[in-house]
Amino acid sequence: MRFKLSQLSPGAMAAGALALSALTAAHADDMSLMASGAWSRPTASASMAGVVYVTVTDSGAPTTLVGASTPIAAQAEMHQSLMQNGMMEMLPVKSLPIAPATPIKFSPGGYHIMLMGLSHPLSAGQTFPLTLTFGDGRRVTTTVTVQSMTASGPPDTTGSMGGMKMSP
Repeated sequence: MRFKLSQLSPGAMAAGALALSALTAAHADDMSLMASGAWSRPTASASMAGVVYVTVTDSGAPTTLVGASTPIAAQAEMHQSLMQNGMMEMLPVKSLPIAPATPIKFSPGGYHIMLMGLSHPLSAGQTFPLTLTFGDGRRVTTTVTVQSMTASGPPDTTGSMGGMKMSP
């Protein structure tokens, strides 16, 4: 349907302008949290656990990452790998403070998100959504790309936002 701006009533134009300004404000607020470079590795066919690595950046007020979820796993938990007494240990992490301009990088040998109770094995080339939940109620959903078994970093997302979506 096509129409001329002059055909709209002043009330309709005002309502449209108000709605547009509300959307712009919400979009600007949501952009303070970003999840980028989300990736994983393939799992063995009998494996019921996987791992996700991602970088979380906050450009607004400090917040706390309190959880993660994905429709392909029964549970997604934050963990940290630490070397203690000559042994590598994986410890659960309940929350992580996210300071403005100080990205938190989930990477091999450090923080990571464990996926438990996978609905199916992860295969190279597959993608799936991951939602991060913050203490202030905000959520960020990003797309995870399953890399090769030998991958050591995220896929090349030059020129894209890695499938990132924000939701209030």
